[in-house]
Amino acid sequence: MSKQRSKPICVDLDGTLIRNDVTFWSVKEFVKKNFLNIFKVVFWFLFNRAYMKKMIAQEIELDTGILDYNKKFLNFLIEQRTSGVPLFLATASDEIYAKQIADDLGIFDGVFASNGEVSLASEVKAQTLCAIFGESGFIYAGNSKDDLAVWSKSGGYILVNPSEKVLECMSGREYLLFN
Repeated sequence: MSKQRSKPICVDLDGTLIRNDVTFWSVKEFVKKNFLNIFKVVFWFLFNRAYMKKMIAQEIELDTGILDYNKKFLNFLIEQRTSGVPLFLATASDEIYAKQIADDLGIFDGVFASNGEVSLASEVKAQTLCAIFGESGFIYAGNSKDDLAVWSKSGGYILVNPSEKVLECMSGREYLLFN
C-alpha cells in the first residue's frame, strides 16, 4: 500500500472507527425516552431509512463519551493524518452525528453521511466516493459485507474487525488488517 499513501483514506464509522453502532444506539435512546416512539421509528423507517436517522438525530443528542473507539485503528489514522494523508469520514449514520464525531476528533478533512434523504450505504457510498475521488482514487476502511461494494471501487483496502465472511470475500487481495 505504500504507493497509495497519497490517496485519501475514507473511513466507515459504525463497526470500523467505533465499535458501537450510532443508529442502533440512537433508536434505543429515542424509544427509552418514550416507548410509544417505537411507532414513529417504524413509520419513519418505512418512509425512508435516511429520514428516520435524521429525525432521531434531531431528537437525541449524541454523547461522544459513550463511543468505543477502535484505538489501534484511530492511532493509525492519526499517524496517517500527521504524514499528510487526507482523511474522510464516510458513514451511513446521520450527518448530524458524523459531523459531531469528526469535529471532536479533528482529524478528518471532510464528512460524507446520510442526510435525511439518502442513506450513504453500500452502493450509494461507493458511487458517492467514486464521483468525488474517481474509481480507485481512494483507500477505503470498513468492516462489513455492506462495505464490499465500496471496496470493489476503491484503490486500497483496510479491514477493521471484519467478519469471517468479509475475510473470505476479500481473499486474494492485499489489505491492511486491524482487529
